[in-house]
Amino acid sequence: MPPTRTARSRKLVPAVVLAVGALVAAPIVVHAAKDSPVSTANAADSTVTALPNVGRVETCVIDAYSGCTVLHGFSQKPVAITATASGPAMVSIDPSRTTDKSYRLRAVRYDGNKYRAGTKLTYTVHYDFAAVPAQPTTPTPTSTSTPTKPPATTTPTATPTHTTSTPTKPPTTSTPPTSPPTTTTPTSTGSPSATCTKPSFVTTSTNNQGDGRTFGAYYVHNNMWNNDNGTYTLSACNYNNWFLDVTQPLPGDKGVQAYPNVHKDYNDVPLSKIQSAKFAATTPANCSACIYNVAFDAWIGDGLNNELMIWTDNQKQVPAGRKMGTVTFGGFTYDVWHEDGYTAYVSQVTQKSGTMPLASFFNDMQTRGWAPKATTWQVDYGVEVVSTGNTKQRFNFTDFSIQEN
Repeated sequence: MPPTRTARSRKLVPAVVLAVGALVAAPIVVHAAKDSPVSTANAADSTVTALPNVGRVETCVIDAYSGCTVLHGFSQKPVAITATASGPAMVSIDPSRTTDKSYRLRAVRYDGNKYRAGTKLTYTVHYDFAAVPAQPTTPTPTSTSTPTKPPATTTPTATPTHTTSTPTKPPTTSTPPTSPPTTTTPTSTGSPSATCTKPSFVTTSTNNQGDGRTFGAYYVHNNMWNNDNGTYTLSACNYNNWFLDVTQPLPGDKGVQAYPNVHKDYNDVPLSKIQSAKFAATTPANCSACIYNVAFDAWIGDGLNNELMIWTDNQKQVPAGRKMGTVTFGGFTYDVWHEDGYTAYVSQVTQKSGTMPLASFFNDMQTRGWAPKATTWQVDYGVEVVSTGNTKQRFNFTDFSIQEN
């Protein structure tokens, strides 16, 4: 993943939410040689006052001790720092070595082996400068419960999910259109067929640290890249059969808090390799306070510089950028939103399930000149959550698979 990534941010506005996919980041890049701290590319001191809890994507070069010592640039000791790996890694922060100038990150592979010195590791890091209030707990779903992304088959997402991933600067106040995207009677291209009654993997997150599990070529990830005050319990029977119970108050930053997802990682494969993806999801039936969107998320080219989203089920959100027109693929019409480094295709009707013609979206981006490097390293499908009105709500994901050449 490259050393530079663009900044994007989300903010809730009257009746709608300005959303920028799974990533809201003004990340920095750090490189550590052996145990010596290295200064960050962008100091973020001003962020602390405006936004006490800060998240971003960072990259460091692993030293001979399988870690990095990083100068965070805040000139204030964080109350807590948590990190989520953007690849097949387990990362941790040593609290005893966190100061007002730096912190120490340790990384090992999922098999417990150390990384080679010189390995570049990208991860999502979240800094807490103010204590987070106690969170309500979410009971573990029972075996009779109804079923319900940085990052992938071999790695935890995002946003980023490689993970799908992260925020950093205070949300901007860009004004969205006066009305949300057109919504008509929901339609469906099929019905979810699976029911997860005996999950083999259950994980609960109440902060910005989320766990995941590999199922064959796919990775199911409770991606908490920006979670500050929500409780997310993900239960999975398989990569194509999992559900999410969420209790999410409207957050202080009024932006997307998490992107629980299933995804597949690639080694920078040509977009032409990927043809389509089967999908199925159901969302809360009665939740007037809910703000979310169910969406595909694909990272185009290198790193986190170019994000493609396909929104299939939208509740009170508006993408970043400006509307560029419409396209029709597979019998469905999408509003096309774009700004530099971010493109969202928003379905004009709700799609609960079906087969998404991913190749059509990739080709459209290339035709418009929005994919100068026509490769991808990750394709995700999940839900971006802003709020459930502080009520427990369930999201079911009952089909997913990617069809390739």
